[in-house]
Amino acid sequence: MSFLVDYHMHTTFSDGNDSYLSYLEVARKKDLAEIGFTDHITLKPVDWCVREIDYPVMRENLKNLCNDFSEDVQVRFGLEVDYFPNMETEIRQIIAYFPVDYVIGSVHFLDEWNFDSDRSLYGKWPNDVLYRRYFELVQQAAKSGLFDIIGHFDLIKKLQCWPESDQTHLYDETLKIIKEADLVMELNTSGIDRPCGEFFPNRKILELALKHGIAFTLGSDAHDPSQVARHFDTAVELLKEIGFTKITRFRNRKRSEISI
Repeated sequence: MSFLVDYHMHTTFSDGNDSYLSYLEVARKKDLAEIGFTDHITLKPVDWCVREIDYPVMRENLKNLCNDFSEDVQVRFGLEVDYFPNMETEIRQIIAYFPVDYVIGSVHFLDEWNFDSDRSLYGKWPNDVLYRRYFELVQQAAKSGLFDIIGHFDLIKKLQCWPESDQTHLYDETLKIIKEADLVMELNTSGIDRPCGEFFPNRKILELALKHGIAFTLGSDAHDPSQVARHFDTAVELLKEIGFTKITRFRNRKRSEISI
């Protein structure tokens, strides 16, 4: 797998279980070409994001790691940043503080509700309503100009929140906006291990994305070193079956492609 990248992983700076070097060791064993660390930046009072007091030490540690391993596994400086429509200025300022290679934009909140882990409000609204609210935020994130990659596109399904009706029109509407914004999407392989039991996004959405000419990269969303590059063989085979021939990599917020 020496041509592959894993651009989505979390360390103890946010909600991961280990240090940079532990992930890097596994990446070497799996013969990855590049990895990117993307600890959570979230402008909400949660305990699973990087604390502001830790921004300087994370910046220096990861910057040094990126420089030191340029001839080994290539290490990229990434962030996973939660999108909030009323906080774009603050988000932009935080991103500017870090010497990032790429930024993943994600939606984990509907207003104050962290639907990603809190099951308490499911059932309060029809799931179709939740899908509309969620994808409207993804669309706003894509239009914001803040991000390079849209993370786990259909995360709303994670806890088996399935729509009551066909949402193809909503997916297609959102994909058009992502294409117009010239953003990359990730094939996030963690979904296989979640209650939904399928990749983010699923095959149907991948097929739609290909029709729109949207580029993809790969991310395991690892929170433990054992999860680095999880299910990548299956993911690459799926991409090839659908018709993708390349994946995207980043350096200094500029992209290039790798054939698969």
